[in-house]
Amino acid sequence: MASNNQSNFIRQERIAVSSAIPSATLNLSSLPRRPTRTNPSGRRYESLLTNHFSCEFANNLPLYQYDVAIEELGSRSGEWFEVKGRARCALIMQLLISNGGFDPQVVVWYDEQKCLYSTSLLTSPQFITSKDGRNRLNIKSSPNQWSTNDIQDYIKGRPNVKFYPYDAVRILETLLKKSLQDRIAVVNNTCYFLNETPKKLAGGFEERFGFIQALNLASDRLTLNVQTKLTTFYPDIPLLDFIHIQIGAKRIPNENECKKLNRILKNCLLITRQSNWKQAYEIDQFDKRRPTEIKIESGETLVEYYKNAKNITLNQINYPCIQVYIPNEYNKPCHLPLEVCRIKSWQVYDKPLSKAQETQQPRKNIPKPHERYFAIMDMLKKCDYNSSSNRLCREVGFHIEDTQMLKLNAEILTQPQIQTGQNCEANVRIGRIPLDGHLFTPRPISALAIAYFGTDAARKENLLKEFRTTLLNVMNNYHVDVKSEGHNVSPTNDQITGYFSTMSERKCQFVICIMDGKSEDDLKQLKAYIKDCGTIKYGVMTQCVLLSKIAANRSLTGYCENLIRKINYKNSGINTKVNLNEALKYKKSQTDSYMFFGADVIHPTNVTRQHPSIAGKLFL
Repeated sequence: MASNNQSNFIRQERIAVSSAIPSATLNLSSLPRRPTRTNPSGRRYESLLTNHFSCEFANNLPLYQYDVAIEELGSRSGEWFEVKGRARCALIMQLLISNGGFDPQVVVWYDEQKCLYSTSLLTSPQFITSKDGRNRLNIKSSPNQWSTNDIQDYIKGRPNVKFYPYDAVRILETLLKKSLQDRIAVVNNTCYFLNETPKKLAGGFEERFGFIQALNLASDRLTLNVQTKLTTFYPDIPLLDFIHIQIGAKRIPNENECKKLNRILKNCLLITRQSNWKQAYEIDQFDKRRPTEIKIESGETLVEYYKNAKNITLNQINYPCIQVYIPNEYNKPCHLPLEVCRIKSWQVYDKPLSKAQETQQPRKNIPKPHERYFAIMDMLKKCDYNSSSNRLCREVGFHIEDTQMLKLNAEILTQPQIQTGQNCEANVRIGRIPLDGHLFTPRPISALAIAYFGTDAARKENLLKEFRTTLLNVMNNYHVDVKSEGHNVSPTNDQITGYFSTMSERKCQFVICIMDGKSEDDLKQLKAYIKDCGTIKYGVMTQCVLLSKIAANRSLTGYCENLIRKINYKNSGINTKVNLNEALKYKKSQTDSYMFFGADVIHPTNVTRQHPSIAGKLFL
């Protein structure tokens, strides 16, 4: 049998290419100028619309940055302390501005708790105090100063420009976002209009349509890049209502449902009735105990504590409690009754969907080019940066060409020739490369084990036999020489450890692990242990498959063909190969340097074969 040492995992065959990294030291504070455009013969160009919009600012406008702190007067100590939390700082800053904290002729915008920007020179240090005397703005230091001329000089390529004007661009980019602050919520750098109603999804979740914007300064113009984005959020509803939606009934969740809810709600933030919906808690897990069974330090149960200390009578005392933490205080867990909790608003739900959720969700189609175009144009229209009522934009003379996207001449890249065999060229179909019975370099497996990890091998014997037979037939069709054995393994840690120890001693080269379990949690833990024990500890290559997928698959042959790709790749085989002669046919000399890279592309549509996928290079 073949050796199971780590060399099996190293791809030995490499194509020698010269480095594309310049040998000279590159000053990262400046960017090299783009080379002059050329139009070599044989290259195709096409006029394309981009999601960029030409824009401009007033000339010779100073941009000042001040280091600041938002402070609050302690009610007991009588001393000023710095306020923590971006949201609270932003709210206090808005109140200071709206209540006349600055001269009416002075325009300021604020970001990231520490920085204040203005086109006016402000006295520093100084304090600007709120009308009630409870908060103040501490302008600490003398300002750093830039100018919109820094941007203009860079665009015009003037010889005095030595550095890319990062700070000037950043300050103006912040201004654009702040000019919309009364109309948008910003979550993870994505903006969502407050007046837009979210789309209701299965399971109680909500989907919102947002956008990301960024200023881009190139060698001949300044543009605003706008990208749209669909995001799933937790709903802003009572926690108990969300639980009822998830389990499909107004009742107490059972043990399996609590496990499912643990996955969905892990790290979700809650606000509570007793804190007037202000204090946030982070969910850890459900606790089996009820409010009558959990006691606090005083010896009171949760029911007694809420009645005596908070004047809240708990009614749903048969529901389990949840264990939570105050954010960043993970050594102090506490417990909350479900009925006093509400899900905090504007929380992104980014956990992978379960199989059940996937079946409930409507299929998301990739937007067609015209749909994406109109979505971006509509979003920019809603921003309305050119409006006379947008004071921040008018202060800096911002104007954007919002009637049409920037149109550019784009180079149409030569479609690569991809081979699945020495004389077999792949027919790429909608971004997918079908192997059509060929592997460029099929690597033999001298010792293959096909192992069932589960507790029901006898009842599922026919399905397992069908899978093993189909897989071995497909391997034979793809010219993968293999010697195999079938095994059944009990899915306990001790049994798995013993199995891989034996396989390692027998010089087993590859194990296909058929996993069977009652829940997704069980399968995740099983896979993690197989990888940790088999691959990492004993150095045996593994490929995990789900028995449920095998059973549900309409084409077992197609499923096994996809499996062959992964197995051959892990075994240092080569599935496909790019014809470099075609890729390098425009090479001018032997000393030319090339860099090859992969790109993840968006397909124009997934319902037609008329349009190919596009990988674009943008030159401004």
